[in-house]
Amino acid sequence: AAASLVGGAGVAEASSMFVDVDALPKSLSLADGFRVSLIRPPGEASNSGTKMLVNFSSMELLEDDEIATLDAYDALFEKYSLFCNGRWLGAQVLQDSQDLMYLQHITFMKKPDVIIETGTYKGGLTYFFASMLDWIDSGKEGPAQIISVDVHNPDLVWAANWFCPVCVDCIRPYTTDVWNRRVRFVQGHADTEAVYNQMLNHLYDIGIMRFVDQATGEVRDGPDVEVVDGQPSSSVSLAVDPQKTVLVNLDANHEFDGLLMELLFYAPLVSENSYLVVQDTKLDKIWGTAGPTAALNRFLSIAPAGEFVVEHELKFHAYSQHTYLRRAQVTVPYTHFLETMIALTRAQKNS
Repeated sequence: AAASLVGGAGVAEASSMFVDVDALPKSLSLADGFRVSLIRPPGEASNSGTKMLVNFSSMELLEDDEIATLDAYDALFEKYSLFCNGRWLGAQVLQDSQDLMYLQHITFMKKPDVIIETGTYKGGLTYFFASMLDWIDSGKEGPAQIISVDVHNPDLVWAANWFCPVCVDCIRPYTTDVWNRRVRFVQGHADTEAVYNQMLNHLYDIGIMRFVDQATGEVRDGPDVEVVDGQPSSSVSLAVDPQKTVLVNLDANHEFDGLLMELLFYAPLVSENSYLVVQDTKLDKIWGTAGPTAALNRFLSIAPAGEFVVEHELKFHAYSQHTYLRRAQVTVPYTHFLETMIALTRAQKNS
């Protein structure tokens, strides 16, 4: 239910209010930009132009019946596979248009050095990310990249009426110039160790990950460190360069076990104050079974407190198919999550 607005703190008239924008501090959380809303006061006629500012996000203001309306739209969206009708610069992209707005905002504001994507399918969202990165002048050395994973090459499924109907008038994203410049495609199952190791190799190759001497803390990147299956052959540890920005978007597995493995592999690679996007978390409710949301909750249960923060405010149009999380702090190495889950699984088997 919505927060109380009448007589509460944080309510102000919307007319003739000016602030010194340049003097306001910039937040590391993109959600902070949407924690104020312009709404019609309670009891005001629907055709009235009178509105007021409240210090709540739209997600906090939704009444129970309004949430039910959005849930009903979710059911329709899934029933008629409306995600198949998404388009971006001539490409078929399997997204609700509002989520594309959220994704572009995150991409522009964070200007990632790399986007890790699982679930390429026909390449529509990969193309969306590639074109966004191409437009952004990040001021960083080297072009930003997308490393995208799928069991099928997009060319294989392009003309197939599989999952979504063929879009006969759409472009082939994987043949575009921006794809050739920005995208590295990894073929295989995203929830397997073999593909995970390939991902680490790619991240090292483009300078996102580095090797650090375990004893001295000295960076040991260079020809003296050999990488085999994503792991160093000498006594150094692999770590994400803290100067790099890594964004992760997971959209391959939607079943509990597969997505949990993706989270254990790729979510820990998100850099501090960048974002993890877990797609289609609405499906648990629609399917009536443990799916993306349950897998995400299991992952968060082994994360240090405050490591990942769900930011519902980023759904600034009050609707989304997905869950958006910020990596608020990096207190453990990227291997922590997988090692912790292995230890917990062994303990359960031995109990």
